[in-house]
Amino acid sequence: MKFDGKRVLITGSSRGIGQAAARVFHSLGAKVAINGRSADSVANGIAALGGGKRIIPALGDIATVKGCEEAVRSAVEGLGGLDVLVNSAGIGDVRPLLDCDEAMWDQVLNANLKGTFFCIRAAYPYLKASRGNVVNIGSDAG
Repeated sequence: MKFDGKRVLITGSSRGIGQAAARVFHSLGAKVAINGRSADSVANGIAALGGGKRIIPALGDIATVKGCEEAVRSAVEGLGGLDVLVNSAGIGDVRPLLDCDEAMWDQVLNANLKGTFFCIRAAYPYLKASRGNVVNIGSDAG
């Protein structure tokens, strides 16, 4: 597979599964936007991939609509468009049922469901223009 020149935003790519996906896309020639909640996490994610011209930051907290929009906007501006959106950001809070509270539940749903939906919504016009794709990733915590 070759992704030469393809523009890819991977949410949650400052570490974990998203970081691994970013490494693969980058190794196949893609330009990759690295997303995380903090500037430090994004910088660390970029450094872990070795930096370079084909890796750009796309800061944004995917658990919020504003964060989704910011991440997509940064990616589109930095990459010059968007061909692939990989929704990898997510959290898993595995606890016994009776230890779960509303705040924990809201946090999980906001990152894992709301973030996926609103990233797709923000990316849709750019993906439509490029006839691009969306890839949604889940972990065993799902």
